Amino acid sequence: MTDTTKKALIALLGIAIVFLAYMYIIKPAKEDTDALQSDCDTLQTRLDDLIAKEAQKDRLLAETEQFNKMFEDELKKYPADLNQETAVMFLKSIEEKEASEGQQFINKTFTLPPEAEFYTLGAQQQDGQIDTTTTNDALTGEDTGKDAYRCYTTAYSISYKGTYEGIKDVLKYVSEYKYRMNVSSLSIAHDITNDEYTGSIAINGYAVSGPGRTPESVDPGVPKGTDNIFVAGDGSGGASPAASKYDADQGASIVGKNDLSILLNPANADISAGIIVTTNASRDETYVTSSDNARAALEISVYSQDGKNFIEYSIGDKKYASEILSEDVKIYVKSSARTNTDDANGVDVSVKNTTTLPVYFKVVDDDATSPRFKLVGKSGVVKTYQ
Repeated sequence: MTDTTKKALIALLGIAIVFLAYMYIIKPAKEDTDALQSDCDTLQTRLDDLIAKEAQKDRLLAETEQFNKMFEDELKKYPADLNQETAVMFLKSIEEKEASEGQQFINKTFTLPPEAEFYTLGAQQQDGQIDTTTTNDALTGEDTGKDAYRCYTTAYSISYKGTYEGIKDVLKYVSEYKYRMNVSSLSIAHDITNDEYTGSIAINGYAVSGPGRTPESVDPGVPKGTDNIFVAGDGSGGASPAASKYDADQGASIVGKNDLSILLNPANADISAGIIVTTNASRDETYVTSSDNARAALEISVYSQDGKNFIEYSIGDKKYASEILSEDVKIYVKSSARTNTDDANGVDVSVKNTTTLPVYFKVVDDDATSPRFKLVGKSGVVKTYQ
């Protein structure tokens, strides 16, 4: 091998060593260095951002608390769901409100379409579709998945007849309702002969479900197992108001201010009688009593006569009538626990209400296992708080 050949081979070997060193040592090291530098730049940017936020920590925490409160306040304008029971009671409350104010608004038909989800707060949009698998919390930005706040809507259609003032009152009632609703369409036809208005109203309802949101429960006044679902209360007739001003304290205010008092004690109690019913405790002539150690049939009638409202109550042949001057009839029942197994004292109450006045019972301290008070029959609007 000549010297020239040897020199050429040595040169080629040197070039190969340099190439291999670059490809397998220098280049990977440079790529790692560039990647580390990129990570450092990203982390430095994040660090700078956190340092800036740390300097404004108190202000950011205060704003976060403020925005959280604003969000919660906004959520309160919407129910947690759009269940049909609540919708029916909403319509019933409209009719009762109009009747109590002397206006007429009668629902002829009422459609209850199913609710439809139309938005998820914080959801990602993909080609116009909502991607609920990557839902982020509206406040924290964290992935919440199934715990997202989901928005629903439905459209109620009401076919009605009533007075013109009644229709206006309904529109005002919807606009001022405790939950966000709006009237999307309204039609009115006037029957000049009967001065009656008919038509239809379309109302949009909205709801937001999500963490910490509890659906509203309703009391339709119709117990399970009632043969006729249009008979409210205990199935004995009558109707229970959907809502009243006594609901907030469950009738507690009736104790101090009422139109009729019913006192239920053992027949051998240290009082003149075990059962005392009166409209005025200071006037003996208003008393209707029973001293028998047995259940007594107490009949209460609320009626109108000569433009005035009256209440009449009786046990057997004992009865008394008194004029009602208030806008409703409040009856306070003060009961007591049984003294022993031989204590059979109590009343079976029947209410006949032929007026537009609602009748409210507030029952206090009744025996939990063997109540002395029992409402066995009613007609008209009657509600009991126990």
